[in-house]
Amino acid sequence: EGRGEIEAADRGDTFEDLLALDDLQGAVHCHTVYSDGKDTIVDMAATAASLGLSYLTITDHSPAASYAGGLSSERLAEQGIEIARLRGAVPIELIHGAECDILRDGSLDHSDDARAALELVIASVHSRYKMDREAMTERLSRALATPRFKIWGHPLGRLLMRRPPVECDLDRILDVAARSPTAIEINGSPWRLDLPPELIPAARRRGIKFVVSADAHSTSELEYLRYGVIMARRGGLRR
Repeated sequence: EGRGEIEAADRGDTFEDLLALDDLQGAVHCHTVYSDGKDTIVDMAATAASLGLSYLTITDHSPAASYAGGLSSERLAEQGIEIARLRGAVPIELIHGAECDILRDGSLDHSDDARAALELVIASVHSRYKMDREAMTERLSRALATPRFKIWGHPLGRLLMRRPPVECDLDRILDVAARSPTAIEINGSPWRLDLPPELIPAARRRGIKFVVSADAHSTSELEYLRYGVIMARRGGLRR
């Protein structure tokens, strides 16, 4: 990658502790028929277990993502009841969460009470990608500073060959993330591959944690975890 690998090897680094697919314990960022996924919670759980994983997060969209069937607070609560009922009946640990839209002003979709009841929150941009650099920086910085916040989903919002990354001051945003309860997603969807590998070292230097995700919308897309691992390795992430 031209980011010091040769020099590191000269210093004795064998790279044997780079992240590998077998190091992943769970499938993070998964959608079901509750929003825009194609498969049920039970089917997603069975497939994740067959891949040797120990947990599965259910993180369907929030209300602002109406185009994706985002869940109302009532529907989110109903999903929580189903997940509670399924625990022990499926061969994998289920974690109930939501992918909450980062709204224009940097607040997170779903009420604070609804988010407080969840085990996992992914915060992602799904609209207004063309905000100017300063406005987008402020929007993302506010979101990442939110209490109880967990994962910054597909951070720059790019879609390969379709939509460029958002314009923002990434260094400023990473400084906020380093002071906040934030992990950064490395999204394995072949349409996203976001955070890009060349930007991973800047977050590593700040001690920020990472999550490698599938962003799976079907059982077959759980295989996208392998692409996330490839991006993580290119960015130098160790297990």
